[in-house]
Amino acid sequence: MKQKTNQLSTEEQLLQARERGLQEAAQVEAMKAHGKVLEMDTFSWISPQIDTLASVIGSFPFPVQWVANHDLVKLCLHHYPELADDLRSVIIHDRAILDIDRDLLHLIPNIACIEGITEALELLKSMRLPKSVFLFTGEKAEKDRDLLNIFIEINR
Repeated sequence: MKQKTNQLSTEEQLLQARERGLQEAAQVEAMKAHGKVLEMDTFSWISPQIDTLASVIGSFPFPVQWVANHDLVKLCLHHYPELADDLRSVIIHDRAILDIDRDLLHLIPNIACIEGITEALELLKSMRLPKSVFLFTGEKAEKDRDLLNIFIEINR
């Protein structure tokens, strides 16, 4: 009788773990394509996982213009410093100071730190580069913003 109780407990634990995993997976946003913005292939990604993000950046066929928050850039470049070779520009949109390894700073041609997404995207206009990828990554707070409308607006 005691074995069945333990078995049920294990089954319940597995079901609870599966439920938690499904809830977490539902919160993970997929990368979204937005077509051409400023003559660049444009993508947005809310709350990307670092490993997947690094793989995607490394797989793009063109240099990447990345608009992101500071912590995500720092974490990604800390774990995957080779990504600096794929980045044409990095625009930090939530902090005026960039705190990353100085050796990586020399590998990225354009780095800017500015406070505000709208301001960061305005700066991107001057950094536009045909045959490149514009990648916007953000956190859940940015999810509520209508990024597609912002991208359309800066494309004018």
